[in-house]
Amino acid sequence: MPAKERRGSKGMELLITFAAGLSILIGAAFIRLSKNTEPVENLSMAMALAALLALLFLDLLPDVRETAEGIGWAFAIAAVAGGVVLLKLLDHFVPDHEDNESNHDSENAVHIGLIAALAVVLHNIVEGMTVYSLSMNSLREGAIFAVGIALHNIPMGMLIESTMELDKPREHVLVLSAVTLSTLLGGIVMQMVKTHVNEAVTGVLVCAAAGMIIYITFLELLPHVLRTRDVPLNITGALLGFLLVLASSMLG
Repeated sequence: MPAKERRGSKGMELLITFAAGLSILIGAAFIRLSKNTEPVENLSMAMALAALLALLFLDLLPDVRETAEGIGWAFAIAAVAGGVVLLKLLDHFVPDHEDNESNHDSENAVHIGLIAALAVVLHNIVEGMTVYSLSMNSLREGAIFAVGIALHNIPMGMLIESTMELDKPREHVLVLSAVTLSTLLGGIVMQMVKTHVNEAVTGVLVCAAAGMIIYITFLELLPHVLRTRDVPLNITGALLGFLLVLASSMLG
């Protein structure tokens, strides 16, 4: 599969993966500065849903078909399924970020926050590898996926910040730094092995990325948006997410 939009892209793949991880700090900042974070969370989820769906149907599925024609439909479908299964396994260890009576106790909240941070680090390493892989194929696809991941991770930044012990600033900074930089670490891993990645492998990685996006959109974001009762906010977020992808297409 021919690479697209590669001119002048030296170093851009890592910059895109780094930018994707900054959303954790954005979520943490909202907890510090805002008393009502629910509208921000719901808006970011709706925007991520629309942006990732647009990326999936307008860009990645045609790439999956092109890859399947080169390596065979069985391998391409297996790679897509592998992306779905991988995120399902990783998300099994990520706690629910909803605040309720069972997790409101402060000691338990700190435990949840630490588990969430560890899970998100591993989760983001894999997603950082995926962002970098997509960026090798197309900078625009990588950037759109990074934006979708960033919007999707803002609520997780809220969770981690709200459950951290603020009287331990050193541990607080360490945890937030690890989670924020984990996406970049995934990009660095891919950069180290990219000399061994040919067009066929890149195609398989794109298929796996499509599977991850299918999981994120249909099994995470869509149920959240459907549970949200603020219909105008959801519509606004969805329109903004779609317009973001549309604008990137026009610029591309």
